[in-house]
Amino acid sequence: MTAILGSYAAKQCPVVAQNNVLCPEQLLPFPEAVQRRIAQGIVFEDEVLPPLRPAEDGEWVVIDKTAPTPARERATVRAIEDGARIIEGGVLPRDESGGRSGWPDLLVAHAGGYVPVDIKHHRTLSDDPEGAALVSGIEDPDPGKAREIDGFTLRRHRGDALQLAHYRRMLEAIGQASDSSWGGILGTDDVVSWYDLDAEIWTTPAKTNRKRARRTTMEIYDFEFGFRQDIVAAAQRHQEDPGGELLVEPMRSGECGACKYRGVCDPILEEGDGDASLLPGIQYQLWRAMRDQGIRSRSDVAQLHYPTALLVANGVDVIDWLARADGADPGIGVSELWPAATKQIELLESAGIRLTGDTRQLDPGTALLASGAAKAILEARAATGELHAYHRPGVESASVPRADVEVDVDMENTADGVYLWGCLLTDRTAGGGPAYVPFHSWAPMGLEEEMDVFVRFWEWLSQIRKNANRAGKSFAAYVWYEGAENTQLRRISAGTKWEDNVENLITSAEWVDLHRVFSSQFVTGLSNSLKVVAPMSGHAWAVDDPGGDLSMVRYEEAVGGDDRLAIEAQKWLLDYNRGDVEATRSIREWLDRESAYWPVVSTG
Repeated sequence: MTAILGSYAAKQCPVVAQNNVLCPEQLLPFPEAVQRRIAQGIVFEDEVLPPLRPAEDGEWVVIDKTAPTPARERATVRAIEDGARIIEGGVLPRDESGGRSGWPDLLVAHAGGYVPVDIKHHRTLSDDPEGAALVSGIEDPDPGKAREIDGFTLRRHRGDALQLAHYRRMLEAIGQASDSSWGGILGTDDVVSWYDLDAEIWTTPAKTNRKRARRTTMEIYDFEFGFRQDIVAAAQRHQEDPGGELLVEPMRSGECGACKYRGVCDPILEEGDGDASLLPGIQYQLWRAMRDQGIRSRSDVAQLHYPTALLVANGVDVIDWLARADGADPGIGVSELWPAATKQIELLESAGIRLTGDTRQLDPGTALLASGAAKAILEARAATGELHAYHRPGVESASVPRADVEVDVDMENTADGVYLWGCLLTDRTAGGGPAYVPFHSWAPMGLEEEMDVFVRFWEWLSQIRKNANRAGKSFAAYVWYEGAENTQLRRISAGTKWEDNVENLITSAEWVDLHRVFSSQFVTGLSNSLKVVAPMSGHAWAVDDPGGDLSMVRYEEAVGGDDRLAIEAQKWLLDYNRGDVEATRSIREWLDRESAYWPVVSTG
């Protein structure tokens, strides 16, 4: 019997489908921030549609979401048979042969059938001065009445598109799919943005990551959904016969922190030296290629041949060279094996591979891996080493910019704007400890509130810089990953009298991205996020579970109507932000104090 899977199956981690069969009782609650996002999404769905419904005319049919699923399914079928223009809250008939169930938020009549529309609590459009996006008004979500709007492009959410493809297949199963291939997402932009599910808008890497192909949403969906069905079938056979082979095993990914099966997978991934996927930057294609060669742990990765991997990363086709060298006179130069490959010959010779016999130094197993293997090997050697951090190859002594007057900067924002700029001021010539100076607002965030916070922050920072220069003192401001702060500074100051001043500072040597300083010179085998690097320096936050997701939850409490909760949340946010700016200072001091004694990571 074909297992019935819902619309999330194709977009979720494949291991989730397997765990749903093997250990559904081991689910953990979602983290608090994830629960809050889910709740916000539900509220958004419940609030966005009622004002749009026209007077009762039979064309916009609302299915009672509180009714049992079979009753909702029957009501949906009746609405389709009656020719309803829009069906809200419907349940499509279970597709027993295809193994699908689904609850599209809206079904919209179009071109001889229906197209699905789902509601998502996120943006669906990206600003793009050169772009154009196809959208419909939310009061009439019909692709036949869609229009192109300039200055935007579709913000492609693969998961959203795969859900739409799921509903498309279900509509096809009952003969009610539109002749068109549209599917829509109603997001927070106040429009319905349309996906052409048969357009080749996605690129998919090959196993070796050397080739990429263009795919349609439907093609990707059919593969991913079919794969989940195979996974479930194998897991069911495994339950009956424990000797049966399972098709997937855990791999660390960006989904793991929010997954309800993290209590199942984490112990497996962290066992022994830790799974190779725990290394930063390991993508599925490289992880799978390693798995195929029996390379499973971080220690296994550390033992790979770095010189071979580096040649591959630099564009040398090592496998081809080994094939050409096989059976050739070991005493002839490699240049005679493939005279036309001048760039590759130069790289080989610079690596000490001058004669055909020298190619025996290269490892064919390592050469079969993707170009990312070289970085992974260095990360693995750092992760399995005795120290927190090592110098990168070629970095004999670290350079950490310092100044007489230092200001660590970190901002906190929501989708509505930046509500907090936090600064840590240290005058290294005056003695005494650093001073935390926050600029914030707990009022409902709008353009005026955001500008007020920015102006107070920027005028203070500019004055500190000016005072230092007048006193003949050097000045530097530090951020961790400047992309976040720079983007907001440019956005807020655009078209104002501060615009040039902002650009002057953030493009100068006085604006230091400490993340870039650290990641360009050191390797740890772990993430280079602030929350991972700072504890290596001995820093600890004053708040429990510091992180951007939880800060969103606390901000909602900080501006909410419960005064007691608001005061506690405001204190939490200030303590959290202070911890961030203290963290960058702690890292800087740590590097100054200890990094000279760290060795270069092994490159043998």
